[in-house]
Amino acid sequence: MDLPRLHVLLVCNLGASTGIMVAKMREIAQNSKALANTDVKIDARPAGELRDYVTEYDVVLIGPQIKHLYDNLKKICDQYEKPIAIISTEDYGMVNGGNILKQALRLVLGNRS
Repeated sequence: MDLPRLHVLLVCNLGASTGIMVAKMREIAQNSKALANTDVKIDARPAGELRDYVTEYDVVLIGPQIKHLYDNLKKICDQYEKPIAIISTEDYGMVNGGNILKQALRLVLGNRS
């Protein structure tokens, strides 16, 4: 895969509830042959701090528990041309870091020009 970097920001209510998801996604990325030559960074932050951190990331994923904030968060991401999406309730609930990492990859690759 020709992707020099993949910096993913998971946004939730306080930034704490996605900690397990971040750990799982980091583990999957570290063990991925496809991402072996990619600078991968995955973090979680509170939604209220998005404007402070959005420029450091390539894609923003929102926890399903705050999907009601999507429109406001999308406006911020659009200002910086960052793709944004809501994590599915199923993947979030099952801590399916693989699917969420794939979602981030699809968004970043689809956003490249």
